[in-house]
Order: sequence, then C-alpha cells, then structure tokens
Amino acid sequence: METRTFSDLEIYRVAEKLPSAPRLLVELGQLMRDKHLDSGDVVNLLRQDPPLVAQIIRMANSAAYGAAEPVGSLEQALAFVGFAEVHRLVGVVANVQLSAQKIRLYPIDGEKLRLNALFVAVLMEELAKWSGESPQSCYTVGLLRTIGMMALDRLAPVESGFPPYLESGQPALDEWEQKYWGMTNGQAAEKILLRWRLPKEAVAAIRYHYRPAGHAQPIIHLLALAATAAAERLYTIPGEEPYWKLTPENFARAGFDPGNFQLACKKAQRKYEQLQSAGG
Repeated sequence: METRTFSDLEIYRVAEKLPSAPRLLVELGQLMRDKHLDSGDVVNLLRQDPPLVAQIIRMANSAAYGAAEPVGSLEQALAFVGFAEVHRLVGVVANVQLSAQKIRLYPIDGEKLRLNALFVAVLMEELAKWSGESPQSCYTVGLLRTIGMMALDRLAPVESGFPPYLESGQPALDEWEQKYWGMTNGQAAEKILLRWRLPKEAVAAIRYHYRPAGHAQPIIHLLALAATAAAERLYTIPGEEPYWKLTPENFARAGFDPGNFQLACKKAQRKYEQLQSAGG
C-alpha cells in the first residue's frame, strides 16, 4: 500500500484523546522552572485531573515513603514528599495511563512498555544530575519517548491495511513507520510535545535518539544511552534493537565515561524500585 500522509491537526486530535496526566506532567515540569513556584500553583494545575490527585495521595501513603501520619490531601503530599517527588509521581501515573492504552500495530504489550519507560525516565533524571541538563525535562523525555508510537497507532484506521511491525518485513521500527505513515514515532512525538510546550531541546532528544550520530545536543545522546540501558536490563521494543549501542560517540557527546554511567544506572535502579513499590 502507498504511504499515507497525516496532517499536524490529525496528530493533535489524536493527542487530545490521550489521558491528561502526560500533558500535565509537561506543564508541571515547566512550572517548576519558576523560582517563585508555590504549592498553590501545583495544586491548581493537578486538580484538573481528580483521579491523578487521588493516585498521588495513595502513593504518598504507600510503604515506599513510610509516612508517619496519613497523607490526606495533595497539599499534604507536596509538603511530605516535596515538589520533585510529586513530579515523579505524576510521571508514574502518566505512565500507567499510557500503558493502559490499546496498541494494535506495535509489538509490545502495555506492561513491558510501562516498565521500559519508567526505567528510562529515572535514569534520564539521574544522568541529568551529572550533565547539567534539567532533571524535570530529562525525566519527562524518558517517560514520554514512546508517545509518538501511541499516536501513530491511533492514526492508522482499523481497516487501513497497515501491517503490524512483525508482519511488515521491515528491519527497523522507524523504517516501517516511515513507509506507512510518512513519519517516525519520534517525529509524531515532536509535534505533540512541542504543542504541549516541552522545550525544543528536550523534544529534539526524542526525535533523534534512534540515530544520534552527528547531533551535538547532549540530551539526545543521554536518551540513547538510557534507552540502551533499559533494553539491556528490562525489555526492548522489537524493532528498536538496531539502535541500542553504547558507542564512544554517545558517551563523548553526553559527557560521560562508562564508569560514571554504570554508577548512574545503579542509582536509577534504586529509584525505579521505589517508584515501582509506590504503585508505578
């Protein structure tokens, strides 16, 4: 079949039908750039999604955080675990919401996709501490790097004749996407996340992390390294295998040596296990 073309408006309409927590995660990350941020700003934003607020309160009360007294409100959760941890928990809920979406054409189930995304996110945040990147942007990029897959999957009509990746005969995921949609999942994610006002440099990481060679921005190479680590430790998405290599260029461009990277992976593993225990 011929390559289909999809307008930006069609992609935006698909994104509007996704759960709200991923968009709120992006907005919260931008709020946290404000030095004068107070809890009222965060509360007003997150109360747009009452089930999200309920989940944050539930996780703040989990054994993972060991509250001495029950946390009964979002304000109390913010005071107890702090802004940065609430940002992480919003990401956990966003990840659960996204992984619950039905995926027809991509060769991975929601549970594996959720675990992969959570590890990439916490490792990206850990790598940011070493590299000078924004921790919130890195966490968000790691968590939402596959959102373009969900958009493309929804763009393909049920009776479209689009073959699932495993039946397509294409060697790499982005080649399959380019053939049938005329764009990659990274390009689709770029359109969605720029509309949600994630900074351009952060969005570029998702667009180019499959093929980072020649790109100078460190965050692109950080995401390639984090996705490689997640594939080695947890699950890889079939079709992504050709991209995941711990290359000298990735380390050099990201400003890491392999020893520091392995240390960051160990720290990320501990945070990953805590968030998993909290309900992620």
